[in-house]
Amino acid sequence: MYLMKNINPAIEDMISQKKLSVQKIELLASLKEYVDRVSGTTYLPEVELVKMEEQFGVKPDIITWGDYFQSQVAGDHWEKTDAEFEKISETIYYDLVASVMIFEKKGDDFINDIETQYYRICEKEQEDMTPEDQEIYHLKILKDYYTMMQLRISAFSSEDFDFFKQYSDGAVV
Repeated sequence: MYLMKNINPAIEDMISQKKLSVQKIELLASLKEYVDRVSGTTYLPEVELVKMEEQFGVKPDIITWGDYFQSQVAGDHWEKTDAEFEKISETIYYDLVASVMIFEKKGDDFINDIETQYYRICEKEQEDMTPEDQEIYHLKILKDYYTMMQLRISAFSSEDFDFFKQYSDGAVV
């Protein structure tokens, strides 16, 4: 079986079934490493891990935010091309940087306003959303990344911000 550092056991079966190309595996390993580096917390708190291990005799495979994103991307997008898969990974990198850049200096009022507006637009169908509604919808996702992952600007490297700028410039073209 093909094993590599930073590959979660949750996707090893997909690898052994050859559902993931070598490029996808490398992208997933990089994604996990990146997300774990910038996250200020784990996906599952230690208290929950202890409870689960006591109840089931083992810890789950998905413990860190890197594990979570890696397994989600692999499971949801394994049939996509390598190029599409890479774009999905890059979008996650971009969104995490965007999240911390938007919310790091904002107060609770801004965060609460995003929540309030989000719940207002949730009643609409996707095709009925205005561009402003779609922006709020995306800001809610970024807000959730920021708060749930406890992102802090100090966890990001200058290379992360360089990537963000290059990705932003490329998206505009």
